[in-house]
Amino acid sequence: MSQHNEQTKWSQFLSLVIVFFFWGFVAASNDILIPVFKKWFVLSQLQSQLVAWAFYAAYFVGSVIFFIISLKSDILQKFGYKKTLAVGLSISAIGAFLFFPAAATANFWFFLMALFVVGLGFSVQQIVANPLAIKMGSASTGAHRLTLAGGINSLGTTIGPIIVGIALFGTGNKSEPLPANLSKTETLVYEYKTLKTELETNILDLGKDSHVDSAEKTATETKVNNQISKLNAGLATLEVNKNLSDELVNQYSKQLDDTKKEAANTLYPKEFVKGKLSTVKMPFVILGIAFILVAIFMLFSKIEDPAKEEEKLIDEGSEKFRITKYPQLVLGMIAIFLYVGVEVSIISNLPALLHTREFGSVLENNIAPFVSLYWGSLMIGRWNGGINVFNTSKALNLLLKIVVPFIAFGIIIFANNMSGKDVTSFYIYPIWIAIFIFISFIGGKNAGKTLMIFGVAGIIMMICGLFYPDKNIAKYFLISGGLFCSIMWPAIFDLAIAGLGKNTGKASSFLIMMILGGGIIPLVQGAICDIDNGPSGHGGIMGMTYTHFSYIIPALCFLYLAIFGYITPKILKKQGVELTESNESSGH
Repeated sequence: MSQHNEQTKWSQFLSLVIVFFFWGFVAASNDILIPVFKKWFVLSQLQSQLVAWAFYAAYFVGSVIFFIISLKSDILQKFGYKKTLAVGLSISAIGAFLFFPAAATANFWFFLMALFVVGLGFSVQQIVANPLAIKMGSASTGAHRLTLAGGINSLGTTIGPIIVGIALFGTGNKSEPLPANLSKTETLVYEYKTLKTELETNILDLGKDSHVDSAEKTATETKVNNQISKLNAGLATLEVNKNLSDELVNQYSKQLDDTKKEAANTLYPKEFVKGKLSTVKMPFVILGIAFILVAIFMLFSKIEDPAKEEEKLIDEGSEKFRITKYPQLVLGMIAIFLYVGVEVSIISNLPALLHTREFGSVLENNIAPFVSLYWGSLMIGRWNGGINVFNTSKALNLLLKIVVPFIAFGIIIFANNMSGKDVTSFYIYPIWIAIFIFISFIGGKNAGKTLMIFGVAGIIMMICGLFYPDKNIAKYFLISGGLFCSIMWPAIFDLAIAGLGKNTGKASSFLIMMILGGGIIPLVQGAICDIDNGPSGHGGIMGMTYTHFSYIIPALCFLYLAIFGYITPKILKKQGVELTESNESSGH
């Protein structure tokens, strides 16, 4: 009980959060890789989501392996937290280095293997770092430390896509923002020209590539030039007649869609694709070196292993442990599965959504700011929640909870501006931040109540994103899902392990296994997106494309999370488990 009033060990904690930063950096960078791989490997949306699947399935596999080994020998007690953490970092380093041969061979499955190995190392790191962060000080502020560490994780998710985006596409050009307030015909002309420019750039780059076989080069150039000719034919009519009838606009829209599908299914020569993917090598090689350096740093750091007596208590209860004995744990495992699933799925499928005509036909090189804003939204929420770990007056705590989210938003804007991207359209987003702050005060310090309210808010945001008529606004409703996901992990964790006592460690490993949801839910949503490319996809559903309609999946995930937040405290009460406000405050 002495730990209850113990101060946070800041020097040790700050060393640990470096690991949390890396998790975020890589996870968010995957969202930049998805549209790139989809384009150059000619993948369906479902196939492109295998990127998320490979990464998050590794968490499940790693956790299962860790659990099985722990049944015979407690790894953390035998080797210690620091050494185990260093091993996890080393495994991730191997995965990062595998990006070099994967890019050199332009092999999609090799990339997936590399991501799987990175995720395998992360699973070990997660199992160690989450409980370690909680134990670095008072038990009453343990969940807040985990939320603060999550805020550092989100800083990585905000910066990661920007840096990887620059590595893949270079810096942006602010002088070329997306035109606004265009007529239907003018919008169509813009889309024709955008696709034409992209194809002409590919032809130009292909012509310069001396490694490509001349016969392959000629065959590909013929296909692409044919696509450009179709676009030129459409432009010849559209640029002369600025106010076409709706019937003709629909006709030329269909022609554009057909050309887009044809272009998307054009398989470029492998040697050319190798050149396009070569830019992926360096960021991940640098990341691998960083993993090794941090592993060495961890081994020599002052981080102390928690008392081994704790681990002995866990072992004593392990023989009698049955997950079915604890309904809060079973429901919590489903909640973690869906929570990670919805967090990943919203952003993994966003590039495909933004690429649709109704959402502006945004190309791969302009996706990074939106990815950064989404993951930055999680940073905003987690920084807001992390404030509770500091011992401040009520007045200062209130002020910080209002000011800090907007400081975090300023960092997002600054980072994107530094990358050369025009993000003036993001200036409307503080409206959603203000809604988040208001709702966070309603939730208070009660994990169940907070989870329920944020789950309901997530449902509302997804529904508004589906049906709001102005798509320039609708996309921000969908992106704001990151705000309302931000505080859910510690809240779910708190509720799921409440009342488990000495079985808490074993229960935690089961919860980490459920990170698998981050690999499964995006596949489900991606499969719905792909209906647009099939024979039954023409015309969409309910007046929207299937890619747009696929965001019903995140809404359903939020529904379960809201229900979990509502019923679990009642289940715990029947078990005689009474949670105090301080224990449940991880909902922030």
